[in-house]
Amino acid sequence: MRQTPILLAASFTLLLAACGGAEQPPQESLNVPTVDSTAILRSQRTRSIFHNIPSPMETAGLLKKAGAEYDKDILNDVKNVDNYTAASKQAINLGIYGADLSYASVYNNTQESMLYTSCAQKLAKKLDVVSAFNQQVVERLEKNRNNRDSLLSIISETYWHVDGYLKENGRDNISALMVTGGWVEGLYIATQVTKLHDTPELRQRIAEQRIPLDDLLELVKTYSPDDPTIASVLKDLQQLQGLYAQVVTPGGNSTVTEENGVATIGGTAPTATLTDEQLKAISEAAATIRASYIN
Repeated sequence: MRQTPILLAASFTLLLAACGGAEQPPQESLNVPTVDSTAILRSQRTRSIFHNIPSPMETAGLLKKAGAEYDKDILNDVKNVDNYTAASKQAINLGIYGADLSYASVYNNTQESMLYTSCAQKLAKKLDVVSAFNQQVVERLEKNRNNRDSLLSIISETYWHVDGYLKENGRDNISALMVTGGWVEGLYIATQVTKLHDTPELRQRIAEQRIPLDDLLELVKTYSPDDPTIASVLKDLQQLQGLYAQVVTPGGNSTVTEENGVATIGGTAPTATLTDEQLKAISEAAATIRASYIN
């Protein structure tokens, strides 16, 4: 059994943990609004993406087993944060910095974690979602900086609040871009690590990203292609999907359950294979796409 937190990708995306609400009044007293089928589809796709991403703890174990050490050079430079002026770039890089924050936290790199926290907070402020990434959150991160599990839990909770705030305010497209940024960064990190520490386990994790990629692509398709950023991201994901087309991912006997708002995956996970040629092509594409997002 493994728990899957939120945001960050093949390697480090943390899963949006559902938040419990107050006790509800009897059903007959509620005015039930018309169901938005598109919103339901987006929610289903997002949940499926997160369900199929390995947890930071699991990935950290794989990296350490492979002998991989913390490498800040593969992360987005914190100096870039002030370069993102368009909302679309801010959203994508909020996801990217979230992935980098999780990576730094997994390795107990306190100083780097605080720097990436600051970057995420800056972008949240620019996107007007600072209420979900406020000073109280930063103080909690600072207080728990030496507790890796607590840090990842707080990061997960925070990005859930950001996602929820954006959707409540009719800015679902910004949320989708944030999720895309985190997923791409996680894939990029994983493929960069394999250059020096290639193991069957890491290849397996990269190959398995075909599953959330399909859902991510379907999620982005629910938004208007008239938006140039959406159109560009859609093209990027379709390129990766083409490269993943020949990757073998037989079905496994996996189950997904929820307890106290946390998704847990059990059973037999799907197995996958990734050839040298496929890994090279996916790595190069991920690097090119990611470079266009951070520059």
